[in-house]
Amino acid sequence: MIEKHTANVPDFVALRNEFPVTRSWIYLDVANKGPLPNCAQEAIQDFLREINEFGVREAFSKTRVEEVRSSLAWLLGVAPQTIAFIKNTSEGLNIAAQAVDLKAGDNVVQADVDHPNQVYAWKRLEGRGVELRWVRNREGRLPTDTFIELMDERTRVVAVSYVAFRNGCRVDLPALSAACRERGILLVVDAIQGIGVLAAQLPTLGADIVVCGGHKGLLGLPGTGFLYCREDLIPEMEPPFLARASVVPEAVSRLEVELAPDAHRFEIGNPNYLGLWVLGRSVEFLAEVGLEHIEERVRQLTTYLMELLEQRGKKVLTPYSWEERAGIVSVELPNSKKTVELLREKKIIASARDGTLRFSPHFYNTEEELERSVNLL
Repeated sequence: MIEKHTANVPDFVALRNEFPVTRSWIYLDVANKGPLPNCAQEAIQDFLREINEFGVREAFSKTRVEEVRSSLAWLLGVAPQTIAFIKNTSEGLNIAAQAVDLKAGDNVVQADVDHPNQVYAWKRLEGRGVELRWVRNREGRLPTDTFIELMDERTRVVAVSYVAFRNGCRVDLPALSAACRERGILLVVDAIQGIGVLAAQLPTLGADIVVCGGHKGLLGLPGTGFLYCREDLIPEMEPPFLARASVVPEAVSRLEVELAPDAHRFEIGNPNYLGLWVLGRSVEFLAEVGLEHIEERVRQLTTYLMELLEQRGKKVLTPYSWEERAGIVSVELPNSKKTVELLREKKIIASARDGTLRFSPHFYNTEEELERSVNLL
């Protein structure tokens, strides 16, 4: 079970020891893949030990799956029955796009800085006569009014990333969700660049559907993630597939279609048991550290990083105000792919994204690591 963290600020220097990758690398790429903490690696060994010593029964236990669901729901501030496990963010977005009853003439509002997989999930609906409308960013920012300007009586969905994957701009989800709610519009959010980095829990964000892979800020393995759906909205959602996992148990023997009344209706087949063992341990670890402490440490590191980059005359593309960003810092760099390769030779990991160099430090990093990295640019 999760134990709530203390109010004391964690010893982040000591916490570095929980991440083996920090012994050899300066890892500034959690926005790509989060490194596994010791507890997650131990979970892998425990999973294999369960199989070898006790057979598959316990390792593939649905009881363990439900324990992870409860732990994750606690971290997110929602009820377990509103959480479905998915393989990745892309799967979750596609489930959402197909589950909403959209008709010809309806429109979906999206942002021009979103990840291609956010776009593709909704783009296939154009074949059914659904219109996609595009919010144009304002110097890398996405103010709420840019979405409102595109809303009308046929707008059914606003689909947006909590934090943009390229330049790291953060959307004001409470304000946007209020605007959507006033107009009867569903807000669907790709939250993978925010969950595990920012402390806000899902109820304060106000989104109707939130999807998130488990392999970035949640410090899990690829192949895991969650879909959250507002509880009173679940009965209106028709999943795009059907299996015994998505119907009530008593209907299976009769081969009748009676969808589960909760988020289980969005699940199909066996989950990624190993991945969920790991995710469960990582979630407990994040809860013990405290999301508010993690957010504050990321704010400190990214602010310092932006200052270092500006001192060296680099053009930072990420908004400076903390309310408009999260854990990503992007700098304009035409030769970013070559720079990433050169940094890697120096045991520094970052990413190149469309002519930009993207850093995404996390709470295990240090100011000295940032200085060393920037000095190589």
